[in-house]
Amino acid sequence: MDVKPYMWGFKVNNFKYNIVEPKLVDGETPIKNAPVIGLSNGEQCIPQHYLKYAHNRETVESIICDIEYSDQYPVFVCEDRAGIYLQVGIIGHDNYGNDAYRAQPKIVYGRKWRVEPQLPTSEIIQTAFLALKCAREHEVRELLRFHHDGGSTTPFNTHHDLPLICQNVDLVSHNSHADDEFDLSHIRYDHAKLSLAEIEEISSDKWLIEVWVQPNDKSSLPEIYTRKLHLLIDRLDMNEVYYALMAELLNLSNKHVDENFKYKNAARFSRNNSILSMASLSSTTRRKPHDIAQDFDEDFSEHNYETDKSRVPTLYRGKLGEKINATLGQFDFLTGILPLTENNA
Repeated sequence: MDVKPYMWGFKVNNFKYNIVEPKLVDGETPIKNAPVIGLSNGEQCIPQHYLKYAHNRETVESIICDIEYSDQYPVFVCEDRAGIYLQVGIIGHDNYGNDAYRAQPKIVYGRKWRVEPQLPTSEIIQTAFLALKCAREHEVRELLRFHHDGGSTTPFNTHHDLPLICQNVDLVSHNSHADDEFDLSHIRYDHAKLSLAEIEEISSDKWLIEVWVQPNDKSSLPEIYTRKLHLLIDRLDMNEVYYALMAELLNLSNKHVDENFKYKNAARFSRNNSILSMASLSSTTRRKPHDIAQDFDEDFSEHNYETDKSRVPTLYRGKLGEKINATLGQFDFLTGILPLTENNA
């Protein structure tokens, strides 16, 4: 689908501009009479909330082609009877099995992330961003390995039998032990050794734990090199340390995606971006012009309603439908579009 430039007349700081070519991507169309907003750097744009979207597999592929993160995490754009979806591939060495089996690189695939045709381009990019974070989290959880009871295990991985655990909570409940040995020598993270460097009580209910990470030539995660971790825990207990350690490793992984995920060479989620500048840009693009056309206001409201309506779920007869209906019934004067039922879906 080729998007042709639109010709617009608009005002910025009382100066009249007659010709503008909005920078749109395939799948985007402005709402009729949508205003063009002038930015502080002299550029002009039509903000995303003034656009209509009709994405297909080809337009989504074009968006994903402009995303860069890591060759080890290719993002696929696929389509089945239910519609378009994104799927992240994970290329690396198997986290289980013997050394010979794990020597060769292997590709596996994450869950499917649905992309509706009316989804804004920005949300498609953010879906890829979130899919990459979740794919990396899956790997991180499997790379924290405990040597326990004569074997090797990954207790933070996402493949445990959750229904079984919930039916037998007595098998996994924790009892704090005052004589816990504070030691991490039985743990490896991405083949790196971990060691407790310092434990400092910083208040009556807070302890700061310093952990050294010592990677080796088998370690592959870039964020753990020359790294000291600092964990803040509420109770001096090794179980608390384990959970805080996992949380910090996930935090490092998420930051790596934040800093290295790029769309059209821009690291949108990097901490090098100024939050106050982001707030100013958002304020500029969200502020509705005073001389906006009346028929645009009507089209804009109708478009927003139709978009909201396209996302309304259906409640079916059964226990879940009854449960959700009972929950919704607790809220007086609930606004918005209520779920559809089987009869009017």
